[in-house]
Amino acid sequence: MSDAFTREPPWDPRRFPPAARTPRPVQTVSMLLDPLGFTRALRRRHGPVFSVRAFPYRGALVCAADAATNRAVLTDHDRFTGGDAAALLAPAVGHRSLICTPPPRHLQHRRLLLPPFHGTRIAAWARRVRRLVRARLPALLSGDGAPVRPWAQRLTLDIILRVVFGLADPARVAAFRHALNAFVATGNIAVLFLPAPLRRDLGALSPGGRFHRLRAHVRDLTRDEIAARRAAPDRSHRDDVLSLLLDARDEDGAGLDDAQLLDELTGLVLAGYETTATTIAWTLHLLAHHPGARDDLVADLDGGSDRLLKAVVKESGRIRPAVYNAMRTAAHDTELGGRPVPCGAFVAALFPLTHVDPELWPAPDAFRPERHLGTVPAPYALTPFGGGVRRCIGVSLAQLEIETVLTEVLAAAVPEPAGPPEPARLLSVTLVPARGGRVRFRARRPHRPGTDRSAGVRTADAATGLRWGHEQP
Repeated sequence: MSDAFTREPPWDPRRFPPAARTPRPVQTVSMLLDPLGFTRALRRRHGPVFSVRAFPYRGALVCAADAATNRAVLTDHDRFTGGDAAALLAPAVGHRSLICTPPPRHLQHRRLLLPPFHGTRIAAWARRVRRLVRARLPALLSGDGAPVRPWAQRLTLDIILRVVFGLADPARVAAFRHALNAFVATGNIAVLFLPAPLRRDLGALSPGGRFHRLRAHVRDLTRDEIAARRAAPDRSHRDDVLSLLLDARDEDGAGLDDAQLLDELTGLVLAGYETTATTIAWTLHLLAHHPGARDDLVADLDGGSDRLLKAVVKESGRIRPAVYNAMRTAAHDTELGGRPVPCGAFVAALFPLTHVDPELWPAPDAFRPERHLGTVPAPYALTPFGGGVRRCIGVSLAQLEIETVLTEVLAAAVPEPAGPPEPARLLSVTLVPARGGRVRFRARRPHRPGTDRSAGVRTADAATGLRWGHEQP
């Protein structure tokens, strides 16, 4: 168990915000199977600050569920510090990754990593991303009601291997793909959220043992790639993230050593792979169940605009954010929203609940992309990628991937329901569609010059009244 968990105070109802009275195992299962319904009920009962007593927390997870408390958790670094709170993920991403770097080193470290994700660099990657999407598109459109998320995971992994790692050799791409799929896509990371005895390496058949062996294979491949890239004669002419990070220097002229690079690359893969794929799956699933919004988007894209596209992505991130929360640690005994928070407690800005706060979002359960046209939400009312100085560093690349997928898919086909709307399940720190985001695609008629490409697509919005912010039966 990490130092952060050792320092975490045990449960004491006098020192923590109120919590449900059900046993810890029951709360753990409720969080996994009904993360939105369970915490929404707690918010209704206790207000925007409450506790969840679930594994692996020794005491309780303090949850913040409105804009004001979210902002405090994400920006008040004197009271709520990052780094230690990510200790749970450190075995997966590495203790020296940006995700796990505490203040004050975090900001200096972040400045060193930012240049590869500058807007001009992202724009240069756009054509490469589009080619990868188009190559994968037939596999998506040929499925009859198949889940979107596994397809999106394969796509986002390919983008990471080409854009972040800069891999070109098909054999190396295949080796990395196999290793990362085994490590991430099978839910292997969820082992970190089991009780401490089950996280230990107890042999090849144990959950902990499988996690450690799969992780070692990924890191061995990554070490080999770092060494090969350091020696590559054409490195200065390459624009992938690994090559750029090898040349990065801080204000003192120091660069990243191999151990730091290993952790950073692992963190970039895990932070960008699951969340981007999940956002793609949720967005297409939402559009399939809201044909009015879908057809408005198709018409807008056919007209050469991306205004509604960006609004759709924001609304998808509001109603179904891929990241469930952002975690911090209480630096000392303090309060949050008038509730006590003891020193060492884990504190989470709970994005999905803030995103359906009726004081911030009228008709919060309705999927209405138009609410984002010409308006700016209140600060920290919309944080699908986190907020503050620890906001996801790869947001620009993720947005490029999501928008490119939607543009290419909707140019070729119309997403339609393949069953009822899917509830959310909690996988590690990601909110995923329970059945993978099943969607059926109907091919569009070829567009003839001078005609409306959206003709014949529009249908009645049969999904009117669906309450996406609340779990469906």
